[in-house]
Amino acid sequence: MGPLQITLLRDVLASAFLQVLVWYQGDIGPRFKSASASDRLCLFLLGTSGVVGYHFFFFTSLRYTAVANSAIINAFNPVVTGFLAAVILKEKLAIKNYVGGAIAILGVLILLTSGNLMALLQLQFNQGDLLMLCAVFCWAGYSILLRHLGKHYSGLAMSYYGALFGVLQLLFLVIPEFSQTGFPKLSPAAILGVFYMGIGASGIGYLLFTLSTQRIGPTKSTSIVYSGVPIWVALLAGLFFSEPVTPWMLLSMGLILIGLRTVLQPTIKPSTLESSDSEGT
Repeated sequence: MGPLQITLLRDVLASAFLQVLVWYQGDIGPRFKSASASDRLCLFLLGTSGVVGYHFFFFTSLRYTAVANSAIINAFNPVVTGFLAAVILKEKLAIKNYVGGAIAILGVLILLTSGNLMALLQLQFNQGDLLMLCAVFCWAGYSILLRHLGKHYSGLAMSYYGALFGVLQLLFLVIPEFSQTGFPKLSPAAILGVFYMGIGASGIGYLLFTLSTQRIGPTKSTSIVYSGVPIWVALLAGLFFSEPVTPWMLLSMGLILIGLRTVLQPTIKPSTLESSDSEGT
């Protein structure tokens, strides 16, 4: 299957899964019909940026550039998200939070280059890298939209609308492919893979990311995702494929964990909050 076909199938399953949760909870927040014009546009753009745009640019970039290039560019997603959050949302974090993000990114780069950071200077950039950068901006935009809409919508509602509008947009892009090639015949293993991506990655994964963005903001949430994924990939690769754990991997994991711990420290100290509360009382 092509990348957009895979994305469509996984998001159809994600939409169905989230619809079940919506029926179960009986609360999806403000209905789309009663939403303001700006909210409708933002909900529609959730599907455009987080579902269609991100996956289209991500998968297409892999046709033109090396996986290492894509991984390194993708690692800078927290930087782009943090910049847009500061400019658009006026998000203010303490210096230590940004320092923690930088430490985590350094750990990711060490992991991706096996400790040879000088290899970054030898990378050959091409149109695939530009496409990957577009994917990064799509995900950053998706994170910003979640934070903006989170004032009026629940995390479940935003995840549901994002998946739903993503599916509707993908139908216009993928139906012409199906009309030419027909619906692919899937093996049992492929079907299980699609179900995992649909319910696990796109359903539960997007929902948890949305809830995280509501609570701690887009910069911290994106830092956790894009710094934490390499650790899990390395651990799972060792578990399932017996890939060795090198000293550079241990160093990078340590830096990532230290960086994330610093990123997640409160921007305002609890003592400051308590003193301000007592003054208000």
